[in-house]
Amino acid sequence: MKYQPSLPEHNDNISDQHPLKDFFVIGLWLLAGAALLFWVLALAVDTAVEHLDHDSEARLYALLPSKPMPTEPAERARQEQVQALVESMRACAGLRLPANVSLHKSDTPNAAVLPGGNIIVFTGLLDEVKSENGLAFVLAHELSHITQRDHLRALGRGIVLYGMAALLTGSDSGLSDLVAPVGKLGDATYSRAREAAADAAALRILNCRYGHAGGATELFVSLKEGDADPSGLSHYVASHPAMQQRIDAINAAIRAGAMKVGPVTPLAPVP
Repeated sequence: MKYQPSLPEHNDNISDQHPLKDFFVIGLWLLAGAALLFWVLALAVDTAVEHLDHDSEARLYALLPSKPMPTEPAERARQEQVQALVESMRACAGLRLPANVSLHKSDTPNAAVLPGGNIIVFTGLLDEVKSENGLAFVLAHELSHITQRDHLRALGRGIVLYGMAALLTGSDSGLSDLVAPVGKLGDATYSRAREAAADAAALRILNCRYGHAGGATELFVSLKEGDADPSGLSHYVASHPAMQQRIDAINAAIRAGAMKVGPVTPLAPVP
């Protein structure tokens, strides 16, 4: 009988499946595990922030950068006007920590909160809104982020996200810079929920301050005409809800809270 060399039918060292299949299966399990770990750690961050007492919050506040951005001398008068409006809403917002307003020269009609309770107001916002009430709602929205500790939530989640990215890819690999921003897409729904909660709180502050909710949707109605994506699809990966969605939610909250919609006060010109 002539010898016919052949491979064994079974070899424990060689898989009968394509190696790419194992690669994708392992990769998917790693991604699922990382997503679950991030969700658990992010939930832990939210829980810790939620139960933080005011003294501990003040101590954390002191550790954050608290130096406000400088306001140009030409904008000092308007900065003082906006700061006074913020101070007039402190009691309604239940604000215990400082909130310092800085004006930044920009055509963007927006405002933002930085760590440390600093509120940056872009001069484009003052050009866009025509009433004190409309401006007050935007400022109340930013105050709500402070009182709801959203800056601490975002900071904690950011530390978790970048820490996990560095753990998975190595801090010096360069891949962590690519992986970390991708995680923010999955966090967009959470961010939109926080923005909606800030809108609801701002509405209550506005109603407390003026006795009615007039002017709450002024900025959003004004910006809606310039919305570059009328389909609203881009907002699925954005941190803010779509303009019309925000308008509808605010109007629904006004009706649900039986709030009045009174006349607005024109924004006083600054000499």
